Amino acid sequence: MKNTILYYYNLDPNDIHQQNDIYFFKVNNVRFFMYPLLRSNEELSSLYKIDLELSNRNVPVHKIILNKDNNIITIVDNKPYILIRSFVKKNDYINMEDLFDLAKKTIIIKEDINLDKTNWPFLWEKKNDYLEYQISQFGIKFPVICECFSYYIGLAENAILYARNTMAELKPDKSDRVVISHRRINHKSTLFDLYNPLEFVIDYEVRDVAEYIKFKFFYNKKNLWEEIKFYIDSANLSNFGVRMLFARLLYPTYFFDLYDEIIDSESGNEEKIVLINKKQEEYEDFLSDIYHFLSLKYYIPPIEWLTKR
Repeated sequence: MKNTILYYYNLDPNDIHQQNDIYFFKVNNVRFFMYPLLRSNEELSSLYKIDLELSNRNVPVHKIILNKDNNIITIVDNKPYILIRSFVKKNDYINMEDLFDLAKKTIIIKEDINLDKTNWPFLWEKKNDYLEYQISQFGIKFPVICECFSYYIGLAENAILYARNTMAELKPDKSDRVVISHRRINHKSTLFDLYNPLEFVIDYEVRDVAEYIKFKFFYNKKNLWEEIKFYIDSANLSNFGVRMLFARLLYPTYFFDLYDEIIDSESGNEEKIVLINKKQEEYEDFLSDIYHFLSLKYYIPPIEWLTKR
């Protein structure tokens, strides 16, 4: 790897470290990371353009470095890699203010179909259909998942209907910002992750906020309500934005991500699913509380089985 980096990037690191398939090193006290390509070529081209645009806006995103041939991708041992330079000096866990600050700096003007994830009902329906087919093929290997699968699919269908009705009845206004978002924000996301262009998608601001709230509820609830109140007071959301926020809170990403992790690893270790299931009734209470909190300021349609709890 050292010779590859020297040849393609004219960088001569003393030490190169590896974690999974990611290599990282320093040159003149600047941090670099070699990532395996996990995005499509079309997405990568869009990500590079966005990276340049945000750098020009002085947003401290990691910089995608072209190799000596002016290519984004460098082949190492027959695998495509991308080099990024990090501008993050501290790698603390993110908070709601970090998300809000990034959203303000990254409002998107131009549409990009390669990265656009704003059509939630379509994407979620595709996910449901795929998971239902998948579980029908080998679900018996995962008894805990099988037992609770229908519940979470039903919750997802509630979220799909809520988002679809919102998009049919209301239109976004200028406060419903389409911004740089992430494939997944969760309880482990750090400032490094926040500014990593290889994780970017384009979506409504409330995407990352809702994911942050969900994962924080299940894994670290400290100061959660204070952060929620900060965001609602600061963001000036429209009725459309609030309803989309609530729809995304309904959607059980926290379950589907664990599902994918277990199925992909074929480990059969469903302990994390058991822990989620134990908190699910409490999460329903939390959703009910969120609904009543939001309805003090906005009109949002109730979900009767939930709001009557």
